[in-house]
Amino acid sequence: MATRIDIGIDGGGSGCRVAISVDGGEITETRGGAANVVTDPAAAEAAIREALLTALKTHGLRLEHMTRARVCAGLAGARLPGVADAFATRLPFLAYVVDDSVTALEGALEGAEGTLASLGTGSFFIRKSREGTRHVGGWGFQLGDEGSAAWLGRRALSLSLRVADGRLPPDPLAEALTRAAPPHPVLFARDASPGDFAQLARLVPEHAETPLARRLIGEVIEALFDGLRDVGHEQGEPLVLVGGLGELLRSHLPAALRSDLRPAAGRPLDGALALARGLP
Repeated sequence: MATRIDIGIDGGGSGCRVAISVDGGEITETRGGAANVVTDPAAAEAAIREALLTALKTHGLRLEHMTRARVCAGLAGARLPGVADAFATRLPFLAYVVDDSVTALEGALEGAEGTLASLGTGSFFIRKSREGTRHVGGWGFQLGDEGSAAWLGRRALSLSLRVADGRLPPDPLAEALTRAAPPHPVLFARDASPGDFAQLARLVPEHAETPLARRLIGEVIEALFDGLRDVGHEQGEPLVLVGGLGELLRSHLPAALRSDLRPAAGRPLDGALALARGLP
């Protein structure tokens, strides 16, 4: 019978994943449904439980064997006050619950010091140093996520209306944005989700040579520099840039910043499992 079970969990609104290793052996992964611990903790618990039971079954284990398990769960939204502790008490087993940015940093840098900047639909910045771990951003589309794809899409659509008003010169990007936001940008924005705005952001690098696109790319890079400064990143330190928008804009970054870039060593799920393995 297993003497040590290590389990990493990665969860968010788009789904959850579980990685399990028994006695340091082969890692097995399973997937589950949406696990938004802020908007629907009950559904998140059910999704994680289902994925976990499937993972345990592959090793001939059941939920009662979780007394021998070390578990780390990196969950989107767990950084909000009280959320991690509240969700941990819902689980039928002991678990170290952290924000998914923590497991993302651990996976990307394999526990080493450095900075992770995530420019996806949302955005956040997190840095590990000898002084500890510092996290900025990640507060969501309504109140933050500067430099993210959703933020960029909304900003781009806003400037397209300035073009329509004659406050900015005509620009092919503004035309493309207007076509992509039928029947009118105002009506589109009324019902648009962060993901809808993030889709619009893809048009910006596709029109990278237009004046409007150059302005918008400059604003994203400014937001990136602001986040890196505020999290304490220093030039020459390892920097991992992740997220769809980060990948699209990589070639537009200044050379000094590109020289700090490192590929992510692993995923948030890998980071969660590594942290679980470090638990006593």
